[in-house]
This record gives sequence, C-alpha cells and structure tokens, in this order.
Amino acid sequence: FSSEHFRSQAPVLVMALTMLQRFPMEWRGNGERLDWRTIVQISRPGWWLVHVWLYLAPTGQKYDLLFTLRFWVGLLYALFPLNLLVYGLNDWTDVDIDADNARKGNFMYGAKCTREQMRDVPMLIVYSNIAGIAILALLTGHWLALTGWLVYCFAVNFAYNVKPLRLSSRGPFELPCVVSGFAWVTILSSIVNDIPWAPLGYWIHMTCLVLRTQLWTEFLDYEPDLKCSRRTTSTLIGKFWSQAMVLFFLVAESAVTWYFFEDMLLRFFSTSGIAFFVGLELLRGTNDKEKKKAMKMQNALGLSLVFWIWHRGIFAA
Repeated sequence: FSSEHFRSQAPVLVMALTMLQRFPMEWRGNGERLDWRTIVQISRPGWWLVHVWLYLAPTGQKYDLLFTLRFWVGLLYALFPLNLLVYGLNDWTDVDIDADNARKGNFMYGAKCTREQMRDVPMLIVYSNIAGIAILALLTGHWLALTGWLVYCFAVNFAYNVKPLRLSSRGPFELPCVVSGFAWVTILSSIVNDIPWAPLGYWIHMTCLVLRTQLWTEFLDYEPDLKCSRRTTSTLIGKFWSQAMVLFFLVAESAVTWYFFEDMLLRFFSTSGIAFFVGLELLRGTNDKEKKKAMKMQNALGLSLVFWIWHRGIFAA
C-alpha cells in the first residue's frame, strides 16, 4: 500500500484504536471489576482451535499468504474478538445459569462472572469486532464484503443468545444457527485472503464436525440446563438420544471423510473419534474432571492435525 492510501484511511485506524482503549488495563483485578484474565476466559482459549481450523481450511498450501499481513491479522481477529463475540454474548445472557455450573471458571469452558462484571461485555464485544473488521477492511479494501459479513455475524449471534429469539434455549433451532455461524469463519478467510471458497466435501465435513461438537457440549451441560428449564436439543430429546445423535454425526463425519478425502491420517482421526466417544461416554462413563482431560487431549490431537491438513491442502480452495 502507498503512503497516500494509509493517510486516507488514518481516521478509520484512529477510530479502531480508540475503541480498543475501552478494554481494562489490568490482567487480574480484585474480582469486582472486569479484568483481562476474565475477558480471555470468556473467549474460551481452550476452543480457539475451532476457529484456527475453520480459518485455515481454504488457505491450505498457499504459502504466499504466510508472508502477508492480512492473513495474520485475519487469524488473530478470528481467535480473539470473534471468539469474544461468540462466547461473550452467551455468558452475558447466562450469568445466573453459569453460577451453578461447576465446569465454569477456567480457560476451557469460560469465566464464572458476576452480573456487574458482565455489564460492560456487550460494549467490549461491539468495539473489538468493529475495530477488528475496520483494520481488516483497511488492509484488504473489501469494505462492503466485510461490513456485510460482520452484520450477518452479529445477527446470528444475537439470534442465538439474545431475546426475543434466543435460539440457544429453543432446541433444535440452535443447531442450524451454530452451523451457519461457524461456517462464516471460513467465509471470512476467503474474503480476507482473496481466495475461492472451500470445496463441497469440506462444508459437509464441517457441518458434521460442528453438530457433533455442539451436541456433545450440550450433553455435558445436560444437568445444569435441565435444572434451570433450558430447552436445548439435548434436554429436549434426553440423555440417550443425545448420545445417539453425537454418535450418528461422528459416524457421518467419518463416512464423509472416507468418501471425499484420500488422506489416511484424517480418516484415522475421524474414525478414532467414534471409538473415543463410545469408550468415554457409553461403555464406562466419566466424571467431569475426566471429561475435561479428554477434551484437552482431543484439542491437542486436533491442533496437530490442523497443520497436517494445511500442509496437504486437503480443504484448500
């Protein structure tokens, strides 16, 4: 970009930096106010891998992108501001529910906050996402496409979390909402990096992956959700059919992998997920601590696979 281009866009950059200044300054406060540690917990670092997977999917084997600023800024945006939007609105509306959820209060499943701490979270979500997209638009020149992308992103997340729709508590309608929301991350990657969309096999594989993860997560929250009369797909159909649906989408994911992708490591990962779930949930059952450990192991394995998939260009556009 020329110096004239950056000078013409300077007001946008100033606006973005001004918005980011609204974030707190301390890493760990006294527990009464929102601090950076809590904000990071809200964004679920333990699940950042999901957005890494979705963002990198269409960019496989495109080594030239690694030397562009927009590629890395786009990835950073997908990791933090976007995850803050996805999970922050959820925590903002679920303060009372999360107070009784023993899994909360960590970097894997999110923070356990007071209503006072959550008061400024919507403002931080809006500021960080507008600032992030403004910077990406400045780098790419795709103002219209990225504005439309952000509007849809806000719409999906508000529909999922906020009344009057609040689809997260109107199972099974939360499922298509979640799929479309995560698919939007891959579309962002195509917009930012000026590449075509990923192939059909990827979208079918991603749908199965997102649905089985969503249903498995809902199953883990079955008791707290049932206690507060929250109607997710899992509480709607019960424990047995929740497990059956997770298993169904695991099998579907494996079948899609074997049909569309000739990579044995990816095939092994998808097939092993079936055995992993059956052994963990159906045969012996696990307590919450064991489930957390299992999720971390799955994340670590998934992180290794992400780089292999990128290197092979398996999901590449």
